[in-house]
Amino acid sequence: MKAVSLQRWTVLFLATGLILGLAACANGSRAGRAAPAVRINEEEIPYAEFESYLKTSFGEDVPPVEDAETRSRLLDQFIEERLLLQRAEKERLRVGDEQVEAYLAGLGSGSGRDSTSRADEAALKEQVRRNLLIQEYKDRVLLKDVKVQPSEIEGYFSDHPEEFQQSRVIVLRQILLDDPQEAKRIQKELVTDPAQFPILAQRASLSPDKGQPRPFQEEELPEAVRQAVLSLSPGQVSGEVEDGGKIRIFQMVDRREGKSQSLDEARQKIQVLLLQRKAEEALRTALDETRRSATIQVRRENLPFAYRGDYGG
Repeated sequence: MKAVSLQRWTVLFLATGLILGLAACANGSRAGRAAPAVRINEEEIPYAEFESYLKTSFGEDVPPVEDAETRSRLLDQFIEERLLLQRAEKERLRVGDEQVEAYLAGLGSGSGRDSTSRADEAALKEQVRRNLLIQEYKDRVLLKDVKVQPSEIEGYFSDHPEEFQQSRVIVLRQILLDDPQEAKRIQKELVTDPAQFPILAQRASLSPDKGQPRPFQEEELPEAVRQAVLSLSPGQVSGEVEDGGKIRIFQMVDRREGKSQSLDEARQKIQVLLLQRKAEEALRTALDETRRSATIQVRRENLPFAYRGDYGG
C-alpha cells in the first residue's frame, strides 16, 4: 500500500467575522498606527498592520489594550506568521487577485464587505492574500513530504487497543419523581412485579419519555446511575437514585457488549491523527529554525501595551 501524502492539510483560520471587524480598523492615532511595532530581518512592520491583524482575526472581540498578556501572545503569533510570509516570498510563491476573490466569495459575506470603506476593503484583501500565501508555503514547502506509512498506522493500532474499543451500550427505562415517599412506594411495588414498570412510568414519571427504553453508553452514565444499574440483569429494577433534587428509578432492558474496531475500520482515523501530529511537529521545527536565523526586534516604545512576549528589543 502506498504512503499517504499530506495535501492541503491545515485549514485557514480566517472566518466571516474578519470582514465585519475591518469596519472598525480606522480608529486611533495616525502617528501611533504608522510607527513600527516590530522589525523582522530588514522589514519594519507598522503597528497599524498588527491592529488590522487583530481586527480581521477577532472582529469585535479584540482583546483590550489593557490585557497586555494576551496582546503579547498575539504579537508573538503575528511575528511567527510574518516570518513564514517572508519565507514564502523568498520561495517566489504568489497568490493572485482571483484566488483572494474566490476565497472571499466562499465566505458568503458580500453584505459585510459592502459596508467597509475602500481602505478597509484593501486591508481585508491584503490580509487574505497573506494568509493564503502562508498556507501555500506550508502545503508546498513545509508539509509536502509529510507522510504516514502503513506500518506506522499498524503500529499505532497495535499500541493503543483501548482507543478502538467501542463502549458497552445499556438500554434503560426510567421513572423520574420528586416525592421521596412516592418513590419508595413505587420502587417496592416494582421489586415485587418488575413487569409493571412501563405502566407505572406512564402514570407517574415526570420525564417526557414516560419510561420508553433509551440506550446509553456505559461510560457516559453519571457515576451514581452507573453504580445503581451495573449489576442489574435485564428486567431487574434499581433502587432510588437521587439526582439534582429528583429521584430516579431504572429498569435494565438490555446490555450490548461493545466490539473492537478492526484495523481497516480504524485506519482512516489513525491516518488523520498521525498526519496532524507530523504536520504540527514539522511546523514547530520550521518555526524554530526560522527564529534562530532571523533578527527580530519588538519596538516596545511604539506599543500601547506593555509587551511581555518571547522576543527581545
